[in-house]
Amino acid sequence: MKSFQYLAPIAPFNYLRPNDMTELLEALNQYGSKAKLIAGGTDLTIALKLHSINPETIIDLSRLRPTLSGISLTKNSLRIGAMTTYTELELNPSVKRFARALSEAASQVGTYQIRNLGTIGANLANGSPAADTAPPLITLSAKVNLQSKSGERTMAVEDFFTGVKKTAIHPDEVITSIEIPQTQGVSSYWMRAAKRNENVISVVSVAVASQVKGNDFGTSRIALGAVAPTPILAKKSSEQLTGSPVTEEAIGAVAKCAGDESKPITDVRASAEYRRQLVRVLTRRSIKKVVNIARGIQQ
Repeated sequence: MKSFQYLAPIAPFNYLRPNDMTELLEALNQYGSKAKLIAGGTDLTIALKLHSINPETIIDLSRLRPTLSGISLTKNSLRIGAMTTYTELELNPSVKRFARALSEAASQVGTYQIRNLGTIGANLANGSPAADTAPPLITLSAKVNLQSKSGERTMAVEDFFTGVKKTAIHPDEVITSIEIPQTQGVSSYWMRAAKRNENVISVVSVAVASQVKGNDFGTSRIALGAVAPTPILAKKSSEQLTGSPVTEEAIGAVAKCAGDESKPITDVRASAEYRRQLVRVLTRRSIKKVVNIARGIQQ
């Protein structure tokens, strides 16, 4: 796209601003695929300027922020409202303690301004293969809660993404919250590679969560971002890490397996082989971070 095209006027649209969930669900039921939701707007406004989307109606969620945001800790789970911002995720003590990988990822999204506006629900709903919050949520076995006028449903984050910029969310649904189960002794970490520190899409991201028990890895999950059509759970390397001894050799073997599991493409940001090598490097480093966190060496 040429620069002057980016400055072209946004196509006209209807604007709705529901006062509560009842009005929101009624609007979604009425307009469905002809409508787009706006929360922080950090992705939507760019898409509108690029004319990659031309919705008939935009539904503003700002009045529903008290209902759809916030972080709460229960005996069994960490609940995060869909309109919770990256800044809130980064700074919240419960997220830092029980979902450190998610806190790390949130701290690296965009700039300060973007982190103050952007929301976790929109990051998932946008369907990007490079969505930075997705790999941490996948490793932590998180679930997405969805609601429509006809009812509610829940699905695992790794099943939520169906393709590039595609998700399993129905046109009449909204993400209400994300639930992370509180599993005893799980430590997690997230890393990425990017061309600069801020305001850039990740070239590769890796998240690892594991129950480190003495000199062995307990139940473990590894997730990868920006190396496949969707963020993915690296099943083979996750299974290989589970039960492995905490040794350089074992960690290196798992990192190699993760690289082999990735399905990167070559584009303007990196070649496929470079991405695959980055997966190996970041997986190895992330696993070591998880070990150190579990042993109290690095907090």
